Amino acid sequence: MIVIGGNSLPTLAQQIAGKLGCECIVANTKKFADQELKVQVNKDLSGEDVIIVQSTKRPVNDHLMELLLLADTAKRAGCNSITAVIPYFGYGRQDRPSYEYGPISASLVAKIIETSGIEKVVTVDMHSKQSEGFFKIGVKNLDPTDCFINALQKNSNYIVISPDIGGLPRARILASKLGTELAIISKTHDLQGRCKMSDVIGNVSGKDCIIIDDIVDTGGTLCEAEKLLIQKGANSVSACITHAIFSENCIDRISKAGLAEFFITDTVHHQNLPSFIHVIQISELIANALLKWE
Repeated sequence: MIVIGGNSLPTLAQQIAGKLGCECIVANTKKFADQELKVQVNKDLSGEDVIIVQSTKRPVNDHLMELLLLADTAKRAGCNSITAVIPYFGYGRQDRPSYEYGPISASLVAKIIETSGIEKVVTVDMHSKQSEGFFKIGVKNLDPTDCFINALQKNSNYIVISPDIGGLPRARILASKLGTELAIISKTHDLQGRCKMSDVIGNVSGKDCIIIDDIVDTGGTLCEAEKLLIQKGANSVSACITHAIFSENCIDRISKAGLAEFFITDTVHHQNLPSFIHVIQISELIANALLKWE
């Protein structure tokens, strides 16, 4: 067994390899003048069970293409099997057409991954369960709820908040494990795609709210949710977000929101994050899943 770290998550790749007790190599990826990628793996992969660790973080298309090229490299080098660990599965939000004849982008990306020679996929908190069905190869979609529970303080005053109807299954799991009540925010989008939060289904007055969601991108949804919950009488608002995309001025926006605590996982790598952001490592969660799949 050998782990190959793509350029999006070299540290996580090394952590996973350490827990698996195997070698980790980081791909040598360069660009031509026109930004075309060139991938090289300086290792004999013949007969190896190869695990490629790569999140499709920004720039999404570069990292997706690097993953595909690494898989093709391993296949041509005569490896025994290829497993892709894609902690953050880009294009997962596009799991249905957003307009007439629009693409189902998550389905297309799944087909491309299969074509590259990848035989198994391990991911974390995919945007929707239905996306697993886009693959004809084995998929393990890992639930990070226990990672968040271990990080949270014990508090009998908690209430779990789903920021929209789509996130309700995720919120139900956390609420069940914490033994708390559950509330849902009523969210709609205008013609420009901006979210509008008008009401909370459930009583949050005097409660310490925990918003749980899979992605924070620009931070607009999270900040609007925090504002609404405080308006409805919440005592405090914390957040547990799996994938920290942090586009635009997201970090600055969240820092001004007044969250009591803010937890993310390291499915997307960032350097020099402010101290109010608590990063939870998921290498053990992924390594355990890989070992059970052997």
